[in-house]
Amino acid sequence: MSTVKLSITPIEGYPGNYKINVSGSGFQPNKEVLWRLRGEDTFVDDNIIAPRGGGPVGSDGTFAFEADAIGGNLNEDWGEDEIYADVYYPDLGGSHYKSNTVHGKY
Repeated sequence: MSTVKLSITPIEGYPGNYKINVSGSGFQPNKEVLWRLRGEDTFVDDNIIAPRGGGPVGSDGTFAFEADAIGGNLNEDWGEDEIYADVYYPDLGGSHYKSNTVHGKY
């Protein structure tokens, strides 16, 4: 079973900037995966423009990606923000894997 984990942590000394970590296990070894952040909402989940990325899955079926984000990009609605990572294979017809949801005020 494929699993994805998202963490968002403040970057010390840089107010309003965050470190994004997306990791996963149980994926097809040596295949490329892409990731993007989404804002969880009642009717339609928001696309978060940046950051996003991708790369190869390791031979053991795991991956770990890291990126920086500004709070303005993570602020996806009024009040508390609910953000998850959406991970998918670009060439395998639409299988998407959702991470845990991170709650915060960005």
